[in-house]
Amino acid sequence: MSDYDDETPDEPEVETYYPNVYMWVEHWLLPHWKRDLSPARWDARWWEYTEVLSRFEALWRAWEFLRLEGPTGMAVFFRDYLDTAMPIITASDGPFWRVEKVSRTRTLPEQWPSELPSPEDMPDLV
Repeated sequence: MSDYDDETPDEPEVETYYPNVYMWVEHWLLPHWKRDLSPARWDARWWEYTEVLSRFEALWRAWEFLRLEGPTGMAVFFRDYLDTAMPIITASDGPFWRVEKVSRTRTLPEQWPSELPSPEDMPDLV
């Protein structure tokens, strides 16, 4: 335990629904966040961007907490977390700013493409 930890050793660790942020993005976030890609920036290898990984980690942890907060928990998650973070993440001047915009003639996929990192690139699985 470090000086920055405010947990006591006898606090039980909260069990998460998803084992890590990578699974949460693939199985919850992308199926629930379907937008027109043409004005947005996105990279299927999103997990290689430190800022995106950090923001998604924060979103995942907030989701894990708020999913257990009763009938309004998910509404709070969308309003206070997801709806404010995703426009920043996918903005033309956001973390994916160097990714080419998707062609406007392309049809919208059912969800944004994503590639899972190898097990070595998922430190919380090792």
